Amino acid sequence: MKLTPVLLALLPACAALPAGTARALPMPPALLLTPPDEALTRLLPMPFWETAPPAPAFRMLPLWTLGLSSNAFLDPSLRLADWRSAFDTAALGAFDVPLRDDPAERQNILLSAQAVDNVTLAPGAEFSFNALVGERTPERGYQEGLMFDNGHVIRGTGGGICLVATGLYNAALRAGLTIDERHPHSGLVSYAQPGCDAGIVYGQEDLRFRNTTSRPLTIQARPVGDDHVAVRLFGHRPPAGHQVIVKPTALDRIAPSTVTRLDPALLPGQKVIDQKPRAGYDVTLARFWTVKGRVVRREIVTREHRDARPEIVRIAVPVPVAPSIPVAPPTALVPAPAGDGMKPLPPPVPSETSL
Repeated sequence: MKLTPVLLALLPACAALPAGTARALPMPPALLLTPPDEALTRLLPMPFWETAPPAPAFRMLPLWTLGLSSNAFLDPSLRLADWRSAFDTAALGAFDVPLRDDPAERQNILLSAQAVDNVTLAPGAEFSFNALVGERTPERGYQEGLMFDNGHVIRGTGGGICLVATGLYNAALRAGLTIDERHPHSGLVSYAQPGCDAGIVYGQEDLRFRNTTSRPLTIQARPVGDDHVAVRLFGHRPPAGHQVIVKPTALDRIAPSTVTRLDPALLPGQKVIDQKPRAGYDVTLARFWTVKGRVVRREIVTREHRDARPEIVRIAVPVPVAPSIPVAPPTALVPAPAGDGMKPLPPPVPSETSL
């Protein structure tokens, strides 16, 4: 048997152990948290530790010392079943959603993110947003935030959680997972591209996707400072050169119109904008599986139409103006031209009846 440098380094320590206690694991050095072991402290030479034993209750040990620590073997939570999985894990899909300035919406976003954070999906398992987050009620801490109701913006309990659902939807798309259920909003959103939003209504509209990979998936949804929530799906690292691309293949913009309404309460010249305009669109969203830049599979994710949101403006009622009677201009007297060359009339001739 050929001894590796790791085994050679362990020989002085292993010689002092009872037979069968030392185990040489054929793996490179890695770090593992294990409880302090007095016997191990006496056996291992000082270079394997810090200059002085660390104060915390847990110490960083090379992974190949796992076989020398009896406590690590007795506590399954401290064992790494497959050390290679730590190096094969990668973020398969990622999407960031903004944290709202509105305190109620921010609270709702953080509560729903906490509900899905650190959830693990086994291969073939289905994720359900409503099942994990649960009903959004004041008793559970949810407040009234902005939401859509048939295209109109209103305030309702749980408003804002759709941002977390949108982050999960986009991460799942980029991870190449199968989307079982997803619903767009009834209005246009600013935090996702057309066709990339996900609306949620408890008991009616859900976001569901399945882990179609061969390994477990772990969801991470955590705030990053006061700016945004980072949504990540961690799983088995794909082979080099494999990538999933999500993008629209057709996108047509629909220009918004303007609706003007008269308001008697406004003064002349006043103007109030009740609704800002937003363009509509026709979009076809697709995703492509590529290997080293070559497309090996493609899929139409969704085809959607969104009406433009018109601008609604209120103006004052115009003041009626009395009609004016037109006055004809005076007629100018034109003098007769002098010396027009005409001969004077002859004097009258007496008639026969003249006396």
